[in-house]
Amino acid sequence: MKRHISILLSFLFLFLFSISFALTEKDFKHSMNFYQKLVEKKVSVEELIFTLQKILQKYGDIEVNLTPVREKLLILRKFRISRDFYERLEQKGATIDERVAALKRILIKFGSADADLSGMEKRLRELQRLRAGEEEELEEFEEFEVEKGTVAATIEGGFEEGEISDREIEEETEDLEEFKEFKP
Repeated sequence: MKRHISILLSFLFLFLFSISFALTEKDFKHSMNFYQKLVEKKVSVEELIFTLQKILQKYGDIEVNLTPVREKLLILRKFRISRDFYERLEQKGATIDERVAALKRILIKFGSADADLSGMEKRLRELQRLRAGEEEELEEFEEFEVEKGTVAATIEGGFEEGEISDREIEEETEDLEEFKEFKP
C-alpha cells in the first residue's frame, strides 16, 4: 500500500509539474507577444533591452528555450554600441563620407534587428542629399578653375615675348600709381 501511495504521489507530482510547465510556456509566449508589440510600436532600444532582460530573469529557472531571447538581447546591445559610436563620431565632426559609411554599415548589419532604424535611415538620406549638394557646388566651382598648365599672362612675360612694348608697360605702371593711395 505504501508503494502505491508513493507511485500515486509521483504521478501527481508529474501531473502538477506538467500543468505548471504548460502555464509557464503559455506565460512565456504571452511575454514574447508583449515584446513583439513593443517592437511594432518602435519603442527605444533601451526599452527593448530592458524587457528582454526581465524575460530572461523571469524564465531563467524554468525549462523554456531562452536562446532566441538571448540572441535578440545580444543583437540589440551591439546595435546600441554601434549607435552610440556613430553619435560620438558625429559629435567629433566626422566628414560626411565617414558618417554615411558608418550609417550604411549599421543599417546593413542591423537591418533585421528589432530596433527602430527609421531615424538612422532618415539621417542617411539627409547626409546623401547634403553630399550631392556639395558635389554640385564643386562642379560649378570647377567650371571657373583655370586649366592645368596655363598661367595668367604677366607684363614681364609679355614684354619678354615681344607682345608688349615699353610704352604699354609705362602706361600700365602709371595706371597702377593712381591706386597707391589705397595701399595700407
